[in-house]
Amino acid sequence: RAFAGFIGSGQLIDDPADVPSPPAKPRPAGADQLSPTFTAGLDRALRTPLARIVANADSIHAQTDGLVQPDYADYAADIANAGRHLLALVDDLVDLQAVERPDFALLLETIDMADIARRAAGLLAVRAGNANVTITRPAAEARVVARGDFRRVLQILVNLIGNAVRYSQSGGAVLVTAHAGSDQVTVVVADTGKGVAPADHARIFEKFERVDASEPGGNGLGLYIARRLARAMGGDLTIDSAIGEGARFVLSLPTQAARSQDQYQA
Repeated sequence: RAFAGFIGSGQLIDDPADVPSPPAKPRPAGADQLSPTFTAGLDRALRTPLARIVANADSIHAQTDGLVQPDYADYAADIANAGRHLLALVDDLVDLQAVERPDFALLLETIDMADIARRAAGLLAVRAGNANVTITRPAAEARVVARGDFRRVLQILVNLIGNAVRYSQSGGAVLVTAHAGSDQVTVVVADTGKGVAPADHARIFEKFERVDASEPGGNGLGLYIARRLARAMGGDLTIDSAIGEGARFVLSLPTQAARSQDQYQA
């Protein structure tokens, strides 16, 4: 039997923009948030193999098991740095899932902000030396007491000082100071980098936004998580900066809190 053709009608469209878009499907509440199961699985699946890759690459770069050609040693260093970047991303994704939970809270204790600032600066000393950047930290005898979570404050300050080193040019300086007030304590991280335009002050604290997207490193989560953590401790994280004047980040925490208020939510 012969094929007689299709029966129907059609319409010629000159402009593809005239094609009607299908109606958008409603997004369920919380669709933009990472599920705890996903982040836990990601953490388990990636952390151990990435750590092994970094360790092996560092060993090759250091030539601990025998000499290798200089190019191969440099390749190994690149692999180790890339692995550390991915490990940091895994850490940030786990933290992101945690700080965005509605019930996220931190248990506060008495901490010495000057001591934590010194520790954070010490952790970045090698990186700063490699970048020819000087870090000035609070004096050894300085003691500035606040209420907060030691590990989370250290995490915030490592992020801030690390950013300051990254965005400072060779020969630059990072100044870390701690100050005690009547109702709050502040740690200031100031650098001599290119600075941040006032119009970008709010943007850099948003998810996946970076101070300078053209610079290597970073994933745009550090400052977002840092501010959420600061606010979860009853404090805040702010910036005072302008183009050409460097950046000045201020972490503030309460000096004292009643026992009933020693657990804050972000």
